Amino acid sequence: MPTMELFRGNIFRNKKRRYYWDTAAATKLEPVVKKVMSKAAKDFGNPSSLHREGILAQQNLFEARKIIARLIAAQPAEIIFTSGGTESNNLAILGTARAYGKTGHLITTMIEHKATLEPFHYLEKEGYQISYLPVSENGLINPKEVEKNLKTETFLLSIIYANNEIGAIQPIKEVVKVIRRWRKEQKTEFPYLHIDACQAPRFLNLNVLQLGVDLMTVNGSKIFGPKGVGFLYVRRGVELAPIILGGGQETGRRSGSYNTPAIVGLAKALEICELKKEKEILKLTKIRDYLAKELLKIPEVKINSSLAGMERLPNILNFSVEGLEGEQLVLEMDKKGFAISAGSACSLGVDADSQVMRALGYNEERQKGAVRVSLPREAKISEAQKFIRSLNEIIVKYHRF
Repeated sequence: MPTMELFRGNIFRNKKRRYYWDTAAATKLEPVVKKVMSKAAKDFGNPSSLHREGILAQQNLFEARKIIARLIAAQPAEIIFTSGGTESNNLAILGTARAYGKTGHLITTMIEHKATLEPFHYLEKEGYQISYLPVSENGLINPKEVEKNLKTETFLLSIIYANNEIGAIQPIKEVVKVIRRWRKEQKTEFPYLHIDACQAPRFLNLNVLQLGVDLMTVNGSKIFGPKGVGFLYVRRGVELAPIILGGGQETGRRSGSYNTPAIVGLAKALEICELKKEKEILKLTKIRDYLAKELLKIPEVKINSSLAGMERLPNILNFSVEGLEGEQLVLEMDKKGFAISAGSACSLGVDADSQVMRALGYNEERQKGAVRVSLPREAKISEAQKFIRSLNEIIVKYHRF
C-alpha cells in the first residue's frame, strides 16, 4: 500500500492546471483576509485578560463582533463566536432544547446538513418529538407543511437556508409568516426559528430583522475566510444553554479561549462577501446556466433539482451521469484538473449516501451517480466549456462498450 508521502508526491508532480470547483465544501483564503489575520495575530494576548496584551486582543475581538453585527443587522451581544458551522448548529439545537425543558417538539427538514440532522437524531433518542418535513422534487419545503406540523409543544424549527448539495433556497419569509401567525393565535413566543446559513453569505440576504429569524448559523470556511471559526446569531431574549463548559466566555453561552485572528478574518470575509455579492451573483448565474444548458444536451446526464434561477444558489449545480458512480466521476474529473464532489461514501472521506438525493425521490443509481460543482469567484465561461469537453470525453470512455 503506498504511503501518504508517495500519494502526495504523485499529486504534486502533476502540473496540469487546476480548477477548484468545490467551494460549497471549502474555499481558499482571500489574500486580504490573510493579511488582517496576520496583523491581528501580533496581538497575541488572551482577550479575557486585563493586562495591556489582553486589552489589545480584546479590541480586535470587539471590532470584529461589531462588524459582523452591523452586516447582519444585529446587536454585538447577539453574536456568539464558535468553531464553525457544526458547532453553531449543535449549539442552536441542543442549547435551546436544554434551555426549554426535557421534552418537547422540534421541526426540521429531510434535506438538512448532518450537522443539523445528527443533533435532532440525538434529541429523538432522548425522548423529544421530531417532525421531518418532506420536500418537493426541487428540494423546497411547503410552508403549509410547517403549519400542519406545529404543536403547542413545538419550541424550535431548524431549516437550512440554502442547501449545500443542490443549492435550493428555502422560502424562509413564508415560513416566518406561518410562525408569527401561530405565535399570535397561541399567544406564545414559540416556536423559535433557526436557519443554517453557511452557504448563504455570498449570495443571499443575511439581515436578521428582514428575515425574521431567531437564530442563524454562519461559518468562515465557505466564504473565503478561515476554517475552524464561525458564529451563531441568537436574538436577544432567546435562552440558550451552553454545550461547552469552562471559562464562561460569550456570557457563559460558549466557553473556550478566543481564536482572535480567525474571528477577525471571519469578519473581514463576511464584509467582502457583502461588497462582491451583486457582481458575483450575475457572473456565476451565467456560468451555471451555461453549464446546465450544455449538460442537458448530453443524453446520459440528469440534472438534480429545479433549474429555476430564483430557487437556487448561482454557484451550485448537481447532476448524475447514467452508468457512472459519483466517486468514479470525481476521480476522472480530477485527472482532467477539476475538483468537484460526490455525495456517496468513499475511502477518502466523501460524505455517506446523501439523504438529500433520497428525499428528492431519486432511484439508487441516480443517488450514487450524483456529483456537485460549486463555482469559485474567479470561474470563467472558457473553463465551463473545458469542463463540458472533459465530461464528454469521460462519458465516451466509459460508454465505449
